[in-house]
Amino acid sequence: MSFIRAKEIPPRSGNWYDYEVKSVWNNGKVRQQIIRYIGKSSLRASYSGASGGSMHAIATNEYLIPQPASRVRKMKTPSRQIASALGMYYGGMPLDAIQQQFRQDHDLDMSESNYWNWVTRFTRAAVNQCRDFKPEVGDTWVADETYMKLGKKTVYFWDIICPKTNYILATHVSFSRGAQSARVLMKKAAMRAGKTPKAVITDKLRSYIVAIEDEFGADTKHIQGGPFKTVSSGESTAEIERFHRTLEQRTEVFQKYNNIDTIRLLTNGWLINYNFFKQNEGCGNIPPAQAASKLVPIKDWNDIVIPEGETDKDYSVKLHPRKSVKRGKPVVDAILTPIPAHGEHSA
Repeated sequence: MSFIRAKEIPPRSGNWYDYEVKSVWNNGKVRQQIIRYIGKSSLRASYSGASGGSMHAIATNEYLIPQPASRVRKMKTPSRQIASALGMYYGGMPLDAIQQQFRQDHDLDMSESNYWNWVTRFTRAAVNQCRDFKPEVGDTWVADETYMKLGKKTVYFWDIICPKTNYILATHVSFSRGAQSARVLMKKAAMRAGKTPKAVITDKLRSYIVAIEDEFGADTKHIQGGPFKTVSSGESTAEIERFHRTLEQRTEVFQKYNNIDTIRLLTNGWLINYNFFKQNEGCGNIPPAQAASKLVPIKDWNDIVIPEGETDKDYSVKLHPRKSVKRGKPVVDAILTPIPAHGEHSA
């Protein structure tokens, strides 16, 4: 016979947790052996009057049957495990390391191609889900480019950031370092922000001169600076240089692919992970998207890998400075509240 037991941890806190236990003989005595931890107590209301720390049991003649994990249609793996794999990948883990981790944690033995299929499928879904997001960014942007070797070719990564929110407005991948590539970057950034900037800070690359003039016109001031300029001078590209050092975490993974379209897809996925999911110290340890908008379409990879039939959610964002931090730069806690879809009612 097994039992479902609930325990209040810590005592008198009102937080109850369920365990499945069974009775076993040990040295002539009956003891309760925990089979497994279930989670937050679904029977909490039944124990609300109990004294703190006491345990209550409900007998059952068979083991508790857990609710089936939500799954994406036609896929055997639970959606949360798929979301976890995506977070590992865009956090810097290569596919073979994710494969080994899943063997250890979930007793799953799948080929690397399974994980790669998850990455490509749900990266496209993430790009599509965030397509219409408009961050509330400042009027001064910083643009820069970096590169990596791909066989005998050189691939250039163009990025443009809002230093006020640390939100990466756009990225572009190309084989050239000319004005046309810089122009594509500026156009993407303006479409994402829904406006043109008052100033753009770049390095001395001449391609930016033509691109900024063609896309934004004379109303946007072009400031040519560099990474060693002071921030107070208004000519520093240090913010984007720090981002590129972070981007280098993905370089080894990118080098496994020789297709420019694949690299562009992975870069867009990494960008979503950076903007929407990754805590950013410059934003007070919240993702840049939460610092740049009162409304976000996703909070983690689980919102991308949603089971069939579930609707997408939008979240309202409220920021609260953490009172426990007395010195240094303020740390912000973001509270995300799901917004009911049309026709739904909040609980």
